[in-house]
Amino acid sequence: MMKRSKRLRVPIEHLLRIASRDKWTCHVCGLGFKRQDPWELDHDIAIARGGTNHMRNLKLCHRSCNQDKGAA
Repeated sequence: MMKRSKRLRVPIEHLLRIASRDKWTCHVCGLGFKRQDPWELDHDIAIARGGTNHMRNLKLCHRSCNQDKGAA
């Protein structure tokens, strides 16, 4: 079983910059966000596969979409 890494802490300025860059659209399902939708940042390339925590590697997604896709 794969162990989840510690929660990534990203400054609010970076969160807003990533969300704006991604046009408040989930990179998994392609749908926009509603005000109440829970969201997360996802790694485009997983840390386990050599990815980094750099903003270029982080994407906005719905929490449910991120959980459904797992570490694939």
